[in-house]
Amino acid sequence: MAIFQGLTTNKFKFCHNSQLNKDSFKIMSKINILSIVIVTSLLSACGFHTPTKNTPLNAVITSADNNTFAVELKKRFNQEMTQSLIIQIGSEISKKQTASYKSNGEADSYTLSLNVPIKVFNSKNKLLLSQDLMANTHLNKMSSVQADRLQIAESYKQLRNTIIKKLLRRLNRLNEN
Repeated sequence: MAIFQGLTTNKFKFCHNSQLNKDSFKIMSKINILSIVIVTSLLSACGFHTPTKNTPLNAVITSADNNTFAVELKKRFNQEMTQSLIIQIGSEISKKQTASYKSNGEADSYTLSLNVPIKVFNSKNKLLLSQDLMANTHLNKMSSVQADRLQIAESYKQLRNTIIKKLLRRLNRLNEN
């Protein structure tokens, strides 16, 4: 009788463990679905949107050859539509200035700045805006030279995007007037 009771108890434990595994799998899949829903709603709620050509303004963009800022700005406009503005982009001026030093005299952090002179004309060649747009950021120096260069390059890319956003806001305000 004791052997029979032990067998049934082990079977019960095995059945109970497999049921527990099924229940934990259901709970884990519910958690995964819930986390996907939360992440998706947070991204859409915070204003995350893929970059699109969302401006009703269109412009002819002129610049010197190999101007990275002008190339990035052109991506924001639909070049196939009728152009209502002419935007002249000057040469971008990037500056890296040491902000702090370590005790041994080496640079510890930088201030990066990007300055882009811009002139905006309407279709009748009337000057609407002439301004140098500027953006700054502060970086701590990384130990690896290659990582430091990559960080600086990425920071300049972000500064360009910041200036482009500033310019688009100003162009939209000009369009309202």
